[in-house]
Amino acid sequence: MAQMLSMPAGEFRDPVAFLILVEPRDPAPAPSVRVLVAFLRGLGYTCPFIILSQRFTPMQIAANKAVSIDYTLTNDAGEVIDSSAGGAPLVYLHGAGNIIIGLEKALTGKQPGDELDVTIEPEEAYGEYSAELVAVLDRSLFEGVDELEVGMQFHASAPNGGMQIVTIRDIDGDDITVDGNHPLAGQRLNFKVKVVAVRDANPEEIAHGHIHGEGGHHH
Repeated sequence: MAQMLSMPAGEFRDPVAFLILVEPRDPAPAPSVRVLVAFLRGLGYTCPFIILSQRFTPMQIAANKAVSIDYTLTNDAGEVIDSSAGGAPLVYLHGAGNIIIGLEKALTGKQPGDELDVTIEPEEAYGEYSAELVAVLDRSLFEGVDELEVGMQFHASAPNGGMQIVTIRDIDGDDITVDGNHPLAGQRLNFKVKVVAVRDANPEEIAHGHIHGEGGHHH
């Protein structure tokens, strides 16, 4: 186009049409397009001007996408449990279990700019509260820890052979009550979410099962 604009009208004798590609954010031609058409006509070109509209489909959330979201999490009492407000968006790898399954399901198919309010029942959040995950242990099992306090967390062997986090709930002399339930187990969770960005995760992120960089995982 730049080369054509530099030619005098007489040297560009038989144009069929000028093709102008625009993104359809406005149903009417943008001001810059109207100026370009007027400029070409001022040079003496009277051929048709064909304005082509190219639609850019926003990327949707699906497996192996890197997703950035702003969110606020509240309980049924309206108390804020967690929020990204005032900080960077949360960035996660969709389909890799980085977030609870209920929220992941609600976000599938969404695209940047979408906002949603979603309520997630315990079974698709952190599970129902299980009394079987509460146990009383002897202080001697915490060898190497000088001071035990309520709220301290430790890694312990889970019934399935894996590892789980347990929290000290009570201390009565040498009897230490620990709880293997997640702090939000048994709670209905209410999310207010806005999708900020969606992109393809790179092969390394997919292999590692999480997103790297700001808002994601740091090695």
